[in-house]
Amino acid sequence: MMPSQTTPPPQPGDRLVAAIEAQTVAIGRAMDRSVLILLAAATVGVAVMALVAG
Repeated sequence: MMPSQTTPPPQPGDRLVAAIEAQTVAIGRAMDRSVLILLAAATVGVAVMALVAG
């Protein structure tokens, strides 16, 4: 007979690893959003400078 397959009990570092992974994903998303905001701000800045310069 084959022994039944059971999931191993959680290890002490599992929660820490999961928290670090979640934080890494959140930081990545925030950085993507920040890049888009910076590009938009730069575009508006260039447009305003062009209007001011005449």
